[in-house]
Amino acid sequence: MKPTSPSPDHHLHTLVQLSGDLPAMPNVASEALQKIADPNARAEDIQKILAKDPALAARMLKLANSSFYARSRTIATLRDAVVVIGLKTVRALVLASVTRDLFDPFGLTEKLLWEHAVGCGLAARTLAVILRFSKQEECFLAGLLHDVGQMILLTQRSEPMRRIIEDVYNNSDQSFVHLERECFGFDHTDVGRLLADKWHFPEEIIEAIACHHRPASAKILPALTVIVHLANAICHKLELGPTKRPDLDLSTVVSARALKLTPDKLAAIEDSIRAKVQSEASSFF
Repeated sequence: MKPTSPSPDHHLHTLVQLSGDLPAMPNVASEALQKIADPNARAEDIQKILAKDPALAARMLKLANSSFYARSRTIATLRDAVVVIGLKTVRALVLASVTRDLFDPFGLTEKLLWEHAVGCGLAARTLAVILRFSKQEECFLAGLLHDVGQMILLTQRSEPMRRIIEDVYNNSDQSFVHLERECFGFDHTDVGRLLADKWHFPEEIIEAIACHHRPASAKILPALTVIVHLANAICHKLELGPTKRPDLDLSTVVSARALKLTPDKLAAIEDSIRAKVQSEASSFF
């Protein structure tokens, strides 16, 4: 007798259970983000909070001094970082650091996912600059965090998730969403949305995480999700992460068509993103 598949209610129950296991935002990062959101916050207040976590502080200074956030002078102190690069960028750097810390230990599988996350963040920000989209830091954040659900599944459902990553790595025609739904009854976009909500991300970032495989569903800030969708495809073409599709024709990607990008423009964008990733990605490891 053929075994019956788990019911949708079972899958929902499993997802609800998983949501209870999601990590809380680390205290210092949470306190810093709350203070950044305060319109009356001073640089000194934020610097004092960040200084409570030496690892976070060190990583922030490293990133603030990378050419990704190139400035005319070296940023030597946390206070300088807050003043010179601005609160929106500080928020992005805090979240970049916290997301990186989801991986412990950091092996080859984790490196592949983090490489893709960083690549997509850099790609989305580069696209925003080229397209003159004003929300460049939001694009970086949404690109960096779009697959955060995969990071959570790797820590919470390690063995099946490692098998899925291996399957995708060995066969680029395999889809993470399809394999995850087949295995768990939900996929990484569902888990990512839960974590983003738990960590009180802005609603447009939550939407981009939830809809980055179906950008037409985005309603709050559709352009952000469309840019992340295209950045994700470009990273697949550049072979950044487990999914490697070097022969992908970017002009066939729905988000490229939505942005009305010609093949020549896409080729130039791809070259720009490749150069940006080669020069900047190491800053995030």
